[in-house]
Amino acid sequence: MGMLVLMIPVFVIAMYNRPSADDYVYAAQTYGVVQQSGADWPKLLQTALDTDLYFYNNWQGLYISAFLLALQPGIFDGRWYAVTTFIIVLLIFAGVFALSSALIRRSHAGRGRTVLFASLLFTFAVVQGMPNQVEGLYWYNGAMNYIPFFVLAMFLVSLLARVYTGTNPGKKAGQTILCCVLCALIGGGHHVVILLTLMVLVLAVVLFAGKRSAWPVAPSIICLAGLYLNMTSPGTQVRMSGFSSASLPEAIVKSFILAALSIVRWLDLPLVCFLLLFTPVLWQAIQDIPPETVAIRHPWLPAAGTFVLVWGMIWLPSYTMGGIGPGRLINVVWITFLIGALVSWACLLGWFFRVKKARLNFPGLRMNFRKGLLIGTALVLCIVCIGGHTVKEGLDNRFATSLEAVWELVNGTPQAYAAALDEREAILEDPSVTDAVIRPLTEDEKPALLYFTDVQPGPDNWGLTEYYGKNSVQIQQPE
Repeated sequence: MGMLVLMIPVFVIAMYNRPSADDYVYAAQTYGVVQQSGADWPKLLQTALDTDLYFYNNWQGLYISAFLLALQPGIFDGRWYAVTTFIIVLLIFAGVFALSSALIRRSHAGRGRTVLFASLLFTFAVVQGMPNQVEGLYWYNGAMNYIPFFVLAMFLVSLLARVYTGTNPGKKAGQTILCCVLCALIGGGHHVVILLTLMVLVLAVVLFAGKRSAWPVAPSIICLAGLYLNMTSPGTQVRMSGFSSASLPEAIVKSFILAALSIVRWLDLPLVCFLLLFTPVLWQAIQDIPPETVAIRHPWLPAAGTFVLVWGMIWLPSYTMGGIGPGRLINVVWITFLIGALVSWACLLGWFFRVKKARLNFPGLRMNFRKGLLIGTALVLCIVCIGGHTVKEGLDNRFATSLEAVWELVNGTPQAYAAALDEREAILEDPSVTDAVIRPLTEDEKPALLYFTDVQPGPDNWGLTEYYGKNSVQIQQPE
């Protein structure tokens, strides 16, 4: 309950959120449909599909992504854009719940409360410590280009876990078909998540081979086919022509160093608190794991695997763009690291207690309710009071998301931000104004959590002209 209360500021500040940048570019046609026909969903979905096809041929081969971006909530009203944060948090919770159900409830029948607690705690930690909160929780175009596909990858892992431990051939066949559908959808998302999925599928093929099983082979083929459609699209060729990629050796070395630096910076006090809070859950989960399990007998394997996944996800932008990539990409790399850290910690606990037979009294395993509540509260507050970190200059957070939200709501910048953009929208939606003139935001109208970027003085660089159907949109010089 305390975690849910602490999440309230995250959603309160979202009420002052508004569209920006590429939100207008991708949703220009669907906004036009809403203006003409209202919420005509058959027409809206068809227009979103047409938008998706246009960008597939002219900008990038993400054959599912543009469809989602065309449906950004601001097309109905700028104030509906606040729904973005609710969608993202719900998606993260759903993915974690599916993963927890497969890994915890599978070995501990009836532990629904444990699964719910683990899901809430992980979602809470992700929201509070996300390296780039703007692009991961509040900017629709940035968040929806990555988070939904990462969540689909989490669903995929949960299904593979069920197939691996299942005994009913019919159920396993049905679950494998669902895995193929998920892989087809992931293939239409961002390349970094596709690469992560392929790395996980390779690991799954190896694990299943030990049981003389080939269930993950079909999903792997589907995922590769999706990647092929994505990379060979006319739009991808257009976009890639604008990148100056690094050489392969340079990208390998650079991404290795960036991965190591990222992990070192992410090994901070909030992570320690997070692992300690999760320890009772993990302790329950490892009770039924056989001591001869490879990950338990060799606890360094999950940590090594986590580093490989982080390195692979950073390698792709290092190779194609010459750097670590934008904050929205770093967010999903960090969540992958967080999951890997949990698995590594669980295996280390298993190694201590199941292999080494160590008699260690870890905090939280044996204590009364009052002491457990006090320690848990202290650990949760520690997570809330310290922000996340990245290795990209300029992205360090001052505070975790809830505390940052409270700070900004008190100083009034979100309110000023919303008021300024509502004033701008009133001008742009006025049918009597054919050549609109708008002003940029001032420094007092740029809340750290909500502000991604703004229009620049001069000609329209956001696509506002097409979005609002104007002859021209000019941005005046700030006074």
